[in-house]
Amino acid sequence: MKKIISLLLVLTMCVLSLASCGGGNGSPEGVVELAMELYENPSAKTLKKLLPDEVWEVIIDDEDMDEDEFWDEMDENMEDAMDEMEDMDGFKFSFEITDVDDMKKSEVKDLNEELEDYLDDDIDGAAVVTVELTYSFEYDGEEFEEDTEMEFTVFEYDGSWYIVPDDLGMFM
Repeated sequence: MKKIISLLLVLTMCVLSLASCGGGNGSPEGVVELAMELYENPSAKTLKKLLPDEVWEVIIDDEDMDEDEFWDEMDENMEDAMDEMEDMDGFKFSFEITDVDDMKKSEVKDLNEELEDYLDDDIDGAAVVTVELTYSFEYDGEEFEEDTEMEFTVFEYDGSWYIVPDDLGMFM
């Protein structure tokens, strides 16, 4: 039973972490959709698209690694998570974006302050994206299903949408 609970925790953390990413997308919904795609087909190449390059530079510098070493470790982390999920028979995953709310000017100002250590310029806008997420699987003959609602803070920077870096905690 402990292993099942651990697998559920890993699965939930993967979803929470990955869903909080984005980049190269023209909308708040697009960045969350990319994160959901990443969850089903993890790769460091896709993960890298989820934040502006200058944010990754700060994160990599804080990790005291060179860039290649950092991305190799990210690939390993995602492979490990997928290995855990391979033990789950009949894994099914679905999501629906149910709401997108633009943030108020005062909230955008606060987010700019939060991101000032990462970005040279102010963000262009921000939103909160609400997602209904469902996943199910079978493990050791027991069936599990989880329905959950999550909110992701996304921001627009240089014409693309990204997810706030703090939401990527599982990978750091």
